[in-house]
Amino acid sequence: MVRKMAERARQALSSEGGRGARRVLSIFELMLDRGEPVSVADIVATLGIPKSTAYELVRTLSATGYVERSGAAAYFLGRKLFELGMAYRSHVDLLKEGGKVVEELRDETGETVQLSVLENNMMLVLVKEESLKPIRIISRVGSRVPVNWAAAGRLLVSDLPDAELRALLQWAVKPSPTRRAPTDPDELVRQIKRFRTQGYGIELNEANEHAGCVAAPVTDVSGKCVAAISIVAPEQRLQRRHRELLVAAVRRAAGKLSRRLGAA
Repeated sequence: MVRKMAERARQALSSEGGRGARRVLSIFELMLDRGEPVSVADIVATLGIPKSTAYELVRTLSATGYVERSGAAAYFLGRKLFELGMAYRSHVDLLKEGGKVVEELRDETGETVQLSVLENNMMLVLVKEESLKPIRIISRVGSRVPVNWAAAGRLLVSDLPDAELRALLQWAVKPSPTRRAPTDPDELVRQIKRFRTQGYGIELNEANEHAGCVAAPVTDVSGKCVAAISIVAPEQRLQRRHRELLVAAVRRAAGKLSRRLGAA
């Protein structure tokens, strides 16, 4: 994973402006090829980087966790690269496995099912399967909506630290088409925390008239919410008895996808 990421980044760099970045990537690749810690002297001799520059690069990478000291004078790939690799893998697996789970849930419930992620502080519909029923809610892959409009959006920001969450809500919240989605930051924070604690969220008539959704969080190996699965349906099919069945179904599906992404 690290090699693939480094190669893609290296190809995107310009010849002059990216010289420093190319040197960093070359250091990563050297460590990866060797499969063992390397010294700054090794980096200088192998890559032809000036000694003072090599020391400065290694010092910066070490301070930020991208390389770690191993022994007295050697360094190897650090935890931050592992985190980046896991994030890359999670994104690939999310699309691959998420499509399967979304389709299975659509077949089970007959309703429109979406898989959404957070992008630029908005909810992005990444995967969607349309309802099999005559009356259905149409949604579009690639659509973006403010996080306060849907239960899935509120779950997507549910793991943010309080200060970061409030800062996001201050400018990202917008009135919904029905004007019923909450916009007060304090109310939203309380609701977001409740959704995350109970493991699902419900929204009815807040984004669209006579329609709503139930949603559940998808978590990664660290337990962080990285996506949300939602069932979107007309209001009449979200009455309490049927809604409880849909909540149970979406939670099972989200749990299944979470486990496929490595969650416990």
